[in-house]
Amino acid sequence: MFSQHSHQTKPLIAAIIPTYNEEINVAGVLEVLHATPLLDEIILVDDGSSDGTVEILRRAALADPRYRVIRHEKNSGKGQAIFTGWAATCAPILLLLDADLKNLTPVHLQALLDPIINHRADMTLGLFRGGHISTTLSHRLTPFLTGQRGLRSELLKYVSREASAGYGFEVALTLAARRKGYQKRVVPLYGVWHPSSESRSERGFWSGAIWKARMYGEIIHAWWLVVRERYPNAKSFFSNSDW
Repeated sequence: MFSQHSHQTKPLIAAIIPTYNEEINVAGVLEVLHATPLLDEIILVDDGSSDGTVEILRRAALADPRYRVIRHEKNSGKGQAIFTGWAATCAPILLLLDADLKNLTPVHLQALLDPIINHRADMTLGLFRGGHISTTLSHRLTPFLTGQRGLRSELLKYVSREASAGYGFEVALTLAARRKGYQKRVVPLYGVWHPSSESRSERGFWSGAIWKARMYGEIIHAWWLVVRERYPNAKSFFSNSDW
């Protein structure tokens, strides 16, 4: 394996990166993953992209034997892409990242994984700090929506597949961890950010705004599905803001 560490001295760690039409942004994340020897597997799940994303992923895989590229023939949503990646690995520790991150470094990945490796947490939440005002503010207001996570892979067994449809995965994951008593730790990702939906040139402002509205609609729907199923007394649940 590419990793410089023995599997006898550390857990097997896999990164799962869902992608969808990210030909403009994904190369930077791929470079950081390639430069991180801590990772034993890097699973790239393309969710039915219609641009050149898959070709970029496949070229990257030629240079690093840790890469595996899996392609959905049609777009199935971020949650399903992550479940597909999980099914392709037996790693007990997972790293989940968005494909469009800016200013990411191997140090950030180490920070997300160290608390899991050292048994100080079961899941980490990477929150943007200081990279771009809009994404920093978003993470301060809704930290439970971050897509940057380290976690014990067993946690995914408890995540609602129905609630994970579309962009509901992070909500479903956060609520599953809380319900099962998994310990979380917040990890600041200084300087990291990603483009907002409205600013992405390949979508245009209005298409990006519509995309964002749909995303938040799916997030709210996911939240309601999980809360309705697991927390009949929703009022008392929402009064506890310890995320």
